[in-house]
Amino acid sequence: MYSGIWLPLVTPMRNGEVDIDALQHLADYYSRTEISGFVALGTTGEAALLSETERVTVLQAITDVVGGRLPVLVGVGGSDTREVLRELRRYEHWDCAGYLVSPPSYICPDQAGVQWHFEQVALATDRSIVLYNVPHRTGVAIAPDTVARLTEYDNVVAIKECVKDHFDKLRSVPISLLCGTDDAFVDCISQGGAGGILARAQVLFTSLQPILRLLFSAPNPSAIKAMLAFDHPMTDETRMPISRASAELVARLSEAREVLQDLRAEFAGGALAGAAH
Repeated sequence: MYSGIWLPLVTPMRNGEVDIDALQHLADYYSRTEISGFVALGTTGEAALLSETERVTVLQAITDVVGGRLPVLVGVGGSDTREVLRELRRYEHWDCAGYLVSPPSYICPDQAGVQWHFEQVALATDRSIVLYNVPHRTGVAIAPDTVARLTEYDNVVAIKECVKDHFDKLRSVPISLLCGTDDAFVDCISQGGAGGILARAQVLFTSLQPILRLLFSAPNPSAIKAMLAFDHPMTDETRMPISRASAELVARLSEAREVLQDLRAEFAGGALAGAAH
């Protein structure tokens, strides 16, 4: 189940509020593409800046549209394991496939503490747990040896791995390896990866490095929202302290969009030609 490209959804904003109509438009639009599933309330979804009510509203809006068409992972994280468990139990009321869970942020526990954190999470639900190793955000990594020990729990089934040096070390671990860093996707697949949870998949599956770098030249998801706003009924509004994309960046994204449109047309033409043969 945990393979292919999973899409972390942005949370559209309008006048400081979550734009439910735009969110449901995006969920419906991408559910008709070739992605394997969605991630709701992840980093790209600005979950840390949403209130508890808003997070529940976002999850409800996504599941209402997606239904059973594609699986939905829900992002859960924080410094206090007890609060993480409380949030996870709240999400048990929704029909989601499982949870994308990061280590405790900011407090930097040792590996024994990291392992304990995930053990409590695994014991709190029968749903799938996807580990999220993102040390540049949390301040602590999940060591490959810790990952191996956590696979003793049947519902610890995958890892979103953002540390390239861990790809090869996880090859022998019985867990689905999903790339969490867009630029390292090819490296991950070549070292046994099963797919990726990739923010920039919302724009185009491509290896055009200049455009990909441009999409992350501002705090995530500012540039992605600006690019999506060209083609979908949503604004590029973010929630502070994440600043929206600057006018200069929006202009550069507009130029990049023209390149992407040409690529989409070329790809579509190639696909039609292949079907004809």
